[in-house]
Amino acid sequence: MEIKQVDYTQNSQQLLKKLDDYTKVKVPDLTGYESQKISFSIEEAGEVLGGIVGEIHWNYLRIELFYVAENTRGKGVGKQLLEHVEQLAKEAKCQLIVLETMSFNAPGFYLKNGYQEIGKIEEHPLPAEAHYFMMKRIAVS
Repeated sequence: MEIKQVDYTQNSQQLLKKLDDYTKVKVPDLTGYESQKISFSIEEAGEVLGGIVGEIHWNYLRIELFYVAENTRGKGVGKQLLEHVEQLAKEAKCQLIVLETMSFNAPGFYLKNGYQEIGKIEEHPLPAEAHYFMMKRIAVS
């Protein structure tokens, strides 16, 4: 037996295939979903005011990256992006949205927008900070 460093892209694709094959056997109800990458920016006069990146996988949407320019925070830019992605999740029949954020990245913003804290790591990534795991259930019509 040997552990060796291998190419990230090749390894992740291979592992994803193996995990998907395993899932098809164990939980066949999850096999009808296609993964979809999402990526949006909001711009004004050629300036990027914010952006959001994520992936729809199975029956949920995972927000991977979310940024709002400092000079536009508190002006509804983030809310517009979040609502846009939530609408996309509804159209894709997602049941929930999940994300991670840090204490210095406005977890209160997500709470105000209907997300709930489902986990928290205190003293991470620094002693006075916290790492949050959040979700929001989506009402599928």
